[in-house]
Amino acid sequence: MSEPLKLLNEDCIAEQKTITENVGNKQHMYITGPFLQAVTRNRNGRVYPQHIIEREVGKFQRLIESHEAVGELSHPDSGEINPDRASILITDLRMDGTLGMGKAKVLSTPCGAILESLLNDGVRMGVSSRGTGNLGKDNVVCEDFSLLTIDAVYMPSAQAAYSDAIYESVNYVSNWVLNEATGLYVEKRETIINAAKDFKKKVDNKGYDKSCSEAVIEAFRDFFKTL
Repeated sequence: MSEPLKLLNEDCIAEQKTITENVGNKQHMYITGPFLQAVTRNRNGRVYPQHIIEREVGKFQRLIESHEAVGELSHPDSGEINPDRASILITDLRMDGTLGMGKAKVLSTPCGAILESLLNDGVRMGVSSRGTGNLGKDNVVCEDFSLLTIDAVYMPSAQAAYSDAIYESVNYVSNWVLNEATGLYVEKRETIINAAKDFKKKVDNKGYDKSCSEAVIEAFRDFFKTL
């Protein structure tokens, strides 16, 4: 039996722009900009090889051409696309160097209307990729990666700065928890400080000597800083 895949959601790599286009007598809002990133280590500490992103962008063209490239409002803990949560339709995705540049139409669905209202009111929204796959050495994404869709997500500037600071100082640890309903591993992030505290409680509950407990906790912190 094969190992369940990981659900890989990637934060916005740069701020996208919104534009309005007239189609007939109706105006439509679009989100444009970088949707995918290769080669450079992203905010989640993962690296997508260039050939994998190019391959997935190529495969994604079929969904674009058949008008099936639907994205949801916020990432679900699933690889399935739920039409009830549809907010955008990706209409273009192509490579430009190491970036996958895209264009997505904001839909007239309930979730699309929410997204459009948020954008009109100045809320910082963007897009974020959702896919499945495994991670190899140094968090490099493996060949089994599959791009599922691009979702619309809330990405305040404070969160972006926080994500960058967390990654750069290597102060978090990712716990991959199996979602029994979907059969996918879902990433649950925790700071090393909190993880160490939880671990310490477990060690203390075992009744070990305090000096031994502190030594174990210090080793725990040092270990995760090497990941």
